[in-house]
Amino acid sequence: MSAALLAGAVLPALLPLPLTLSASLIDLRRRIIPDVLNLALFILGLGLAGWRDGAEGIGFGLAQAGLAYGLFRALRALHARASGRIGLGLGDVKFIAAATAWTGLAGLPVLILAASLSALAAIGLLALAGRAVGRETALPFGPFLALGLHAALLIGPAG
Repeated sequence: MSAALLAGAVLPALLPLPLTLSASLIDLRRRIIPDVLNLALFILGLGLAGWRDGAEGIGFGLAQAGLAYGLFRALRALHARASGRIGLGLGDVKFIAAATAWTGLAGLPVLILAASLSALAAIGLLALAGRAVGRETALPFGPFLALGLHAALLIGPAG
């Protein structure tokens, strides 16, 4: 791997790692992503957008994060209405919005795809390990969203 590739793609993809790692560990232990971590991730993502594109980048980042929040908040509500239970935590919705400040809406499909596929792989591993897996199996989604954010940041510049 060349130094230019490392500096241009890999290092920026690792910038939010202290926040995403903290959020992941807390979500695994307590099944919650603290608002303070989501807010810090959001502010730093907007700061990066501002550094890249000035005030226009901050405004655009705010709009995209707001749209992502509204979309996933509505998806959460529709799922709850249809199934009678909450499938996506509100902290996850906030994390998605904060992550969108980093990736923009263009990175959201990669983020959600990587998060979903890695969560499905984890469920598969649980089943292979002999754990009963079914409709009631609860899995904290924060670590998978964090992985999805880093995947979107890594793929974004190259794709």
